Amino acid sequence: MRYIKTMMLALTALVLPAQSLLAVTDKEMEEARTYTAKSYLRYVNNGSGYLDEVNVKTMSELNSKLKAKEKENIAAFNAVKVPQDYAAWDKKQLVEYWAATFFTSPGLDPNGKGARQRVRKYIEEMTVASPKSAAAQPAETPAEPEAPRNAPTAETGIPEDGQLAPDDVTPQDQADILADQKDIEKAAEESREDRPEEQNRTWVYVLVLAILIGVVIWLVIYAANLMKRQPDGRRDDDDEPSTSENELREQTRKAIAAKNQELEQMRRALEEAERRAAALAAELEAERRAHRHIEPEPKPEPKPEPKPVPKQQLLKVIYLGRANKRGIFVRADRRITEGSTIYRLDTNDGLVGTFHVVDEPEVVDLALTDPAEFLANGCAGEDLLDTAGVTRITTQSAGTAIFENGYWKVLRKSRIRYE
Repeated sequence: MRYIKTMMLALTALVLPAQSLLAVTDKEMEEARTYTAKSYLRYVNNGSGYLDEVNVKTMSELNSKLKAKEKENIAAFNAVKVPQDYAAWDKKQLVEYWAATFFTSPGLDPNGKGARQRVRKYIEEMTVASPKSAAAQPAETPAEPEAPRNAPTAETGIPEDGQLAPDDVTPQDQADILADQKDIEKAAEESREDRPEEQNRTWVYVLVLAILIGVVIWLVIYAANLMKRQPDGRRDDDDEPSTSENELREQTRKAIAAKNQELEQMRRALEEAERRAAALAAELEAERRAHRHIEPEPKPEPKPEPKPVPKQQLLKVIYLGRANKRGIFVRADRRITEGSTIYRLDTNDGLVGTFHVVDEPEVVDLALTDPAEFLANGCAGEDLLDTAGVTRITTQSAGTAIFENGYWKVLRKSRIRYE
């Protein structure tokens, strides 16, 4: 039976993982306690994020890094007594105490229990020294004088090459060997039971991170598309809804077409009136001659009707003040008004016209005092706000304005240059 026990001890040493062959020293116990304290404080106070950057292995080093709130919270941690029999622990016992048993101690903050998984991770990454019990093992007994191979020894009656004769193994011995082997396999399985949970948690973190990255990419694409829809970066600060340039052009075209149609109707009515007048004049002349018994003179050949001459369009000049942010000219006069006039507008029909900055010294001086107020909403050009040394404003291309809802409004800005 002594030989069977010796075989079982050897088999246990081969099957159990290396973790069970490690024991805990004072230094390792202090390091595990420090990791637990740092993790506990991190979960007790939401404002202790700075502890993630603290890398210490002793409680004294940790205490020197703590802020006032953590120094207050660590009092409950220090009140828990540390077991004194840890020298006989293996690594698994060390992990289970600090990651599970410790957090059941009375007096601890309930929020600190959230640190258990982090504590387990830290301590499982530690290296534990060889057990003291292994060092205290007695040295191997000197070898007995060599006996013939496969000969039984005098003490145990078992051959030295470790093989039992079939007659020497009893059914009870076989049952004991199988039971011990099952216990060894169960211990090895328990040492790996925490790995799947930790791997599952890692995949959850990776999935959450991937979702966050996807949300950020979607926001960037959405912002880029929004900027494309507003290429000039302009905002509509007006209280009233703005009208696009195409809509304004369409309204102008319709207004001009309506006016032309009215003129055509008036021309036709005038021609009809002229024809009726000529007919009446002929009838009157016939009646006059009949009453005087005068032979009627031969009827003159009708003269070709004169082609209608289009009414000459008259050019109107209007002097306008500054334009506001909505492009509306705030003032319109028949002549230049000192302190108000900025632009001259020329129009033939009173509906659409062209405008430019008045080339008069007093107007130029007024516009240059505040170009953002007097010029920016009606003119375009380079460095409009830089007026240093400017004496004259030259119009490169006139702007276009439309008369709408009782006021003149900018349709296209005038292009100017400083001199």
